[in-house]
Amino acid sequence: MRKNGKKGFLPGEYLIAALLAAVIIFGVWFAMRADEGKRKSVDGTYSCEYPINGSDDKSIVVYYKFDADKGTYDELWGERSLMTGSYTVDKDVVTLVSDGREDIGAESETAVFYVKDNLLIPQNYIYEGSLPADDVFDAECAMADSAGQEYVVSFSKDGSYTYTIKGKTEADDSTVKGFYEREGDILHRTNADGSPLSDFYVFNGKLAGIIYTKEQ
Repeated sequence: MRKNGKKGFLPGEYLIAALLAAVIIFGVWFAMRADEGKRKSVDGTYSCEYPINGSDDKSIVVYYKFDADKGTYDELWGERSLMTGSYTVDKDVVTLVSDGREDIGAESETAVFYVKDNLLIPQNYIYEGSLPADDVFDAECAMADSAGQEYVVSFSKDGSYTYTIKGKTEADDSTVKGFYEREGDILHRTNADGSPLSDFYVFNGKLAGIIYTKEQ
């Protein structure tokens, strides 16, 4: 008489099944960890205050207001809307595509920003050159805007710095001197007379000339 029984795995099959299960579990874990590093959206308001002529009571605030549900943004200078458009997010990179404005002759443009913690950092204001992790240092950083205008920032270990807008010749250079004080990755700046200026930021060892901070 034939005996009834359940079909069992051979020792080798047990090993293969265990390996497959381990691979699946690792794959799920790795995918979850990778997904954790992806920023799902950017929303709310980011702002940067620019003192006018180093004055505490005279300044203009530039805002970027993001609507994550609609995927749109509004750029404002004070209360005046300067530009609107759409945006996409890929990890910590935000790409803005403006609608353009016929009344001011502005065509649609693309701008790239980095998001780090509560900061929004425009890519086109990141300087060439590296900054050390020290509180004070000797370093020189340079950048050129879309019009080809070159800017150079020279830092000294004595806590001073020089900001130069390059002219056609050295005699045409426009130079501002002041002081800096490091607080983490923030470089607080003042003019030589002690009046305040907008902060610089150290982003991945590079100088970021402008940062926007998320409002609560």
